[in-house]
Amino acid sequence: MKEFILSFVVLFAALSSNAQILYKVSGNNIKGDSYVMGTHHLAPLSILDSIEGFENALKSVDAVYGEIEQSEMNSQATQQKMMAIAMAPADSTLSKVFTKEQFDSIDNVLKKYTGGQATLNMFEQMKPAFVSQQIALLMTMQAIPGFNPTQQLDTQVQLLGSQNGKEVNGFETVDFQLNMLFGEPIAEQAEDLLDAIRKEGKMAKFSIDLYHAYMNQEIEKLHELMLDPDMGMEPEDEKEMLTDRNENWAKQLATILPNKSVFICVGSGHLPGEKGLLNLLRQAGYTITPVK
Repeated sequence: MKEFILSFVVLFAALSSNAQILYKVSGNNIKGDSYVMGTHHLAPLSILDSIEGFENALKSVDAVYGEIEQSEMNSQATQQKMMAIAMAPADSTLSKVFTKEQFDSIDNVLKKYTGGQATLNMFEQMKPAFVSQQIALLMTMQAIPGFNPTQQLDTQVQLLGSQNGKEVNGFETVDFQLNMLFGEPIAEQAEDLLDAIRKEGKMAKFSIDLYHAYMNQEIEKLHELMLDPDMGMEPEDEKEMLTDRNENWAKQLATILPNKSVFICVGSGHLPGEKGLLNLLRQAGYTITPVK
């Protein structure tokens, strides 16, 4: 279920265990203290008011770093690019990729989560990964009543940084993330979507469990869910979606931190575990301290 789980990785991140969300990075000859904050990409913006030390940390740094620069992702040019890459080749539209029985099964799930307002025919020209993301989003909206898709925590943190005169950057390019979302072979995308549809009931619960992990601020629980043998990622998907990206970010930070202090705001799914960003920073010689 790579494409489907990836949708949740992109959509979701949790706060840290023991009610901890914000960490200080110090030592190892860095230029001033830096900070790492784990986010939930769909969290209400009001949560920023309850993060102890957030405002002072953001004001104290030279720059803000996210997974990507959100203003670029939200631009009209990027939205047009996303729609273009999400379009299926003419010989691989949904009705050509799936049998009628498979098509109807996916259609039924879409209708279930939209009260019959959306059908699979509406997405005929799109890649299966696009449908996976729509279903993941619909499940999320059901799990989080009142969710406002126009208000994203990552975007807000970068906006606040910009308003405070901070440089804003992303570890990854928009093209990289779009390719990660839509670049897999159509056949693999189709199988991932079918697998998710077969496990639709479990996936709905999975989205709720992820949200509760966020609400309870349990980053280790989120990590456990993401690596669950039945519902989580396969080892090769974990490597591509989490481990490789974490290692890339840590390498970038090795050249960034000696020259400027930064506020790192990324999905908390990237923080825990032996190969999580926090442990990679520890291994590089930095001291990681919860901000209280």
